[in-house]
Amino acid sequence: MLQLPSLLITDRDESRFLLFDDLHLLWNHGRRAGLLDTAGNQVAVDASDPDTVDASDPAAGFPDSAAGKTDSQPVLIVDENVMAAHRERINAAFPDDMARCFEVPSGEASKSMAMWNRVMDFAFSGALKRNTPLIAIGGGVTGDLAGFAAASLMRGLPLFHVPTTLLAMVDSAIGGKTGINHAFGKNTIGAFYHPRAVLFDTAFLQTLPQREWLCGISEVLKYGYIADPDLLENGAALADPATRTPKLLQHVIERSVRIKSGVVATDAREAGRRAWLNFGHTFGHALEALDNYRNINHGEAVYAGMIAALFISRRLGYEVSDEPLLQLKDKYRLDLGPYTSRAGELVTLMAHDKKNRDADIRLVLVSAHGKPLVTSVSDSALLKEAWKYTFDVLT
Repeated sequence: MLQLPSLLITDRDESRFLLFDDLHLLWNHGRRAGLLDTAGNQVAVDASDPDTVDASDPAAGFPDSAAGKTDSQPVLIVDENVMAAHRERINAAFPDDMARCFEVPSGEASKSMAMWNRVMDFAFSGALKRNTPLIAIGGGVTGDLAGFAAASLMRGLPLFHVPTTLLAMVDSAIGGKTGINHAFGKNTIGAFYHPRAVLFDTAFLQTLPQREWLCGISEVLKYGYIADPDLLENGAALADPATRTPKLLQHVIERSVRIKSGVVATDAREAGRRAWLNFGHTFGHALEALDNYRNINHGEAVYAGMIAALFISRRLGYEVSDEPLLQLKDKYRLDLGPYTSRAGELVTLMAHDKKNRDADIRLVLVSAHGKPLVTSVSDSALLKEAWKYTFDVLT
C-alpha cells in the first residue's frame, strides 16, 4: 500500500513543509533499503520516524541526487512565470552548471503533445541517464507535463515536484497522475507516476494572483464536500486576503494533502475511492473543453462543476447546500455568457469523459457534506438542467 507520510519542516517564518513518499525515504536515505524486493517494487513501510532536512538550505527538501550532488545533471521543468518571479531563488538552489532548465509557457495550452515533444528533445539534448532527476517547478500544468515526461523518458526518471500554486499544493502534485490533453478530452494521454518527493514552500504563493488563489480554493472546497466539512469554512477564509493568515494556510494545505494522500494510499489507480476526488470534475472538464482551454482555468471550471453536481445531488433527494460555493461567486466572477445556450454540447462532451462506464456518465455526488458517492447518470435532460441552473446562479 502506498504511504505518503506528512513531515512538517519549519524555518523562521514557519513557511515550509515537505511531503516525502516512501520511495524517497527508501532510495535516498538507505536505512530501509531492505524493504524493496529484488524487482525494485515498493512495499509497505512504517514511516513513523521520517528523515529531516534543514529548511534554511535553499535546496532544502531535495535529496542529494536532486540537489546536484550526482553524476547526472538534473533537468528542471519550470513555469515561465514562476521563473520570472523567483529566478534568484531558483538559480541559488540550482546554478546553471548544476542543472539544465527548460521554461514552459504558462497556461493549459502547454499540456499538449507538441510541448511534450519539446520537453523530450530538450531532455535528450544533454547527457540523460536513468538516474537523471527531473524536477517540476510550477503549477498543475507544469507538474502534469513534467510528470508525464519523467514517466516516459528512459521508462522512468526520478521525479520531484515543487508546486508553486495553491491548486498544485493541495491537489495536482499529490497522487501520481500525469498527462496532457488531446482534442478528444482533457488528460486523455498520460500515466500514473509518483514523485520521489514533494516540497511545499508557501513563499512561492506570495506572488500568486488572486485568480490562481481561487482556483486552488476550489480544490480545498472539494475536500470539504467529500471529506471534511470544516474546509468549506476554511476555503472561504482563504479567499479574502485579510483573513488569509499563514497559520490558516498551513492548516489548509496540510489537511488537504492528508485527505488526498489518504485516499490515494488505498486506491492508487482509481479503482474505487479515488474517484471521489473527481467531484465537480466531470462537469468541469467539459466546460474546459468547450472553452478550448483558453479563458476558463481548471479551478474555475471545477467550481462551476461542483455547483452542477450538487444540483444533481439535490434532485436525487440528498440534502446538500451549494451556499459555501455561491457565497464566493462575486470573487470568481466567471464569464459563462458564451456557454449559457450550449448545455447540450456540454453534455455531449461529458459523454467522452474517460471515467465513464458503458453509455452512462459517471458522476461523483454527495449524500451529505463530507460523504461522497459515485453513480451513473443517463438522463441527458437532467444533466442539461444542472448546467442551466449553474449558469443561472453564476451569471
